[in-house]
Amino acid sequence: MKNTIKVLAIIALSVAMFFITSCMEKGTPTNVKDQIDKYVGYWNTGQFDGIENVLCEDYQLIESPNYEPQKGIESFKQDILKMRIVYPDFHLVIDEMFYEDGKIAAIWSISATNTGQGKMLPTGKVIKGQGISVIHLRDGKIKDEWLANNDLLWLKQMGFTIVPPETESGN
Repeated sequence: MKNTIKVLAIIALSVAMFFITSCMEKGTPTNVKDQIDKYVGYWNTGQFDGIENVLCEDYQLIESPNYEPQKGIESFKQDILKMRIVYPDFHLVIDEMFYEDGKIAAIWSISATNTGQGKMLPTGKVIKGQGISVIHLRDGKIKDEWLANNDLLWLKQMGFTIVPPETESGN
């Protein structure tokens, strides 16, 4: 009888361990981490070596506030190059990343100094911000990124202010 109880206890413990370990976070596969590291590197350097192995040909960047897709690898490159002219030291860091079934959720931080000429004169101000991205993969490549950040915070750090509209009574 004691042996039967021991065997049942071992079986129960084994089953419990199986369920516990199968429910634990598996982490991000190495090949996905490598792709994300390369992707972040494009943002941080403006160098696009091997980009055709990282992004799908029909890649889309879908960014707040309008979420109007910017389509294609060339559009992606041009956006980054423009960003790096206005903010030459632009630096992106992934703070936290979650992976599941070809989808990545990432919380990221950026820092950049507005020293280059763009649509507005350079302010010399350092910008810091955070955002969230959801990235979809297809066949091991990045298919799209849905990116949300706080544009208002970005502008306020550059010295812009919000002036409320005047009311009809002039107050």
